[in-house]
Amino acid sequence: MKNSFLKKLTAAVLAACSIFAVSACGGGTGIRGNKVKLEFVHYWPEHATLLKEICREYSAENPDVTITPTNVPYSNIESQLMNMLRSGGLPDVFCYWSNACYNLAKDGYLANIDEFAEQEKANYVNDAFSLEDGKINGHYYAAPFRASGYVIVYNKKMFQDYNWKVPETLEELETLCYDVIEDSAGELTPLAVYGTSSGTMMQIKSTFDAYVNILSGLVKDPAYYCNRQDASKESGLQQLYADSLVKFKKWYDAGFFTLDPQTRDNAQKEFTNGKTPMILFNNNNLDVLQATIGEDFRIGAISFPAPEIVNELNLNTFTNGTFDSIFIAKSSRHYDVALDFMKYLMSDEVQQKWVQRTRSVSLKKNVVYDNDEQRNMATLLSQLGAYPQKADFTMSTDASSGNYTLVNNYLTNASNYTALEVVQKGFENTVKSVTDKILNPGNLQMIDITTTLDYSENRYTWLK
Repeated sequence: MKNSFLKKLTAAVLAACSIFAVSACGGGTGIRGNKVKLEFVHYWPEHATLLKEICREYSAENPDVTITPTNVPYSNIESQLMNMLRSGGLPDVFCYWSNACYNLAKDGYLANIDEFAEQEKANYVNDAFSLEDGKINGHYYAAPFRASGYVIVYNKKMFQDYNWKVPETLEELETLCYDVIEDSAGELTPLAVYGTSSGTMMQIKSTFDAYVNILSGLVKDPAYYCNRQDASKESGLQQLYADSLVKFKKWYDAGFFTLDPQTRDNAQKEFTNGKTPMILFNNNNLDVLQATIGEDFRIGAISFPAPEIVNELNLNTFTNGTFDSIFIAKSSRHYDVALDFMKYLMSDEVQQKWVQRTRSVSLKKNVVYDNDEQRNMATLLSQLGAYPQKADFTMSTDASSGNYTLVNNYLTNASNYTALEVVQKGFENTVKSVTDKILNPGNLQMIDITTTLDYSENRYTWLK
């Protein structure tokens, strides 16, 4: 039944459905004589002019093809895809996130791009992590257009003035945050964050959890990929997640963060006004940040550092984020043309133009960056996609908001639950959603963890 994606969107997005109407959806407008028109939907309004230029250049090389680019606000893309599905079908070619495409692929809305993936795999960086992130049930569906990850941007002058060392491990980051508070007599907040339940502050907790998964070996378990691992029989794993939550609250109580919620713009102002020496920021917003600071305001960037033990064990590090990717609708009546346009977007020539004009990070090997900042950013995001995970179920809105409330109430001392109880309650909410036959048809169940997990204490000293 083709309903998982629609159910997910109905549960997650209610208010934005009628904001924007996209014309000619449902796989293009058809053929007029020998002419082909393709609808291309993206969520980069800030780059709309550049994308129109790229589409015109493609049409100049292919006079029988007209590409109609339409931009949808980033925050509305899911609701707009739902509207399109309800009104006839997806656009021929569209942008979406690799890590969020499972249900679209499972329900048969996406055309596979296996031919493209096999031809291009060798041209992607880092063993084609990014391509593999869009592989579902043996087929490729996503062409990774650019990296979209979170890094710590820092004020170089402030670091120099206070003689602070740029942290290389999570332990050093923790020490630095205490030093910022002490050295400024409490006038500075170490790290600016923004957003609410899905904001950058909660990404810190999810990063802690990710390193629990990596160090315990859970990432190697077959159940990890679909995110239905049954932790109810792993008391040691539950306790590690509880330790992770305690660690997160310790940072919260110590005043490491600008308090949630706040907008990205406000967090950015605190950073540019010198009220905080660091900000957790998406790499694709750095051009916006650069435009607001003076020439004498020098910034650096680092990835969110891993615990020292991860480096000692030579494990891949974890980077929060995903890939902004290009998809083709299975309903498109012009698959060959759509695939050719996708290949054009992913060509070295177009990718080179894109990174030069937008300061983005490409996933293609042959792209050259003309400044140290972009080269550094490409290195920082090199581990993005190293631990792919694709939930094959829909979380109910109640479960998602309930899990956020559990954590938030624990942070703010508005709950009597212990950290372990918060973890267990959150797991119960997930199980309810997974096994909900209306929300997730197909009699889904949690999956036993079959990998022997490593609970050696020396792997988790960073949680203490």
